[in-house]
Amino acid sequence: MYYADRTRKNDIDLENIGFGRSFSIGLSQAVAIIPGVSRSGITMSAGRFLGLTRESAARFSFLLSTPIILGAGLLKVKDLVQTKVEMMPFIIGVLTSAVVGFLSIKFLLDYLKDKGFNIFVVYRLVLGLILIGVYFVRV
Repeated sequence: MYYADRTRKNDIDLENIGFGRSFSIGLSQAVAIIPGVSRSGITMSAGRFLGLTRESAARFSFLLSTPIILGAGLLKVKDLVQTKVEMMPFIIGVLTSAVVGFLSIKFLLDYLKDKGFNIFVVYRLVLGLILIGVYFVRV
């Protein structure tokens, strides 16, 4: 992610991605099947390698997640129908989740315009080191 963000030109916006880039970024999601690989991280990195602006890479990554999230939600509807749930708290929870999600995405997109992916790179490195340390302590 760091390398893609620092070494690639970033002049392609969301409206000019085209089929080839879209297909390549979509295929990159398959790498997320490997444990520890972030779906959004790999798609944003692929977008940056293909010349997308930071904001366009992030937007496209979020747009790619829509069918996955919708499909997962539809699969769980059958479980929800079989469960006795009070509707008002459920609806409030869903709406709160949606509002917080949209605000988080807006914040992230605004942040990426100026700051870049460095904070995510540091986060992934620190988390990776912690997990490796925990693994060796437990062995």
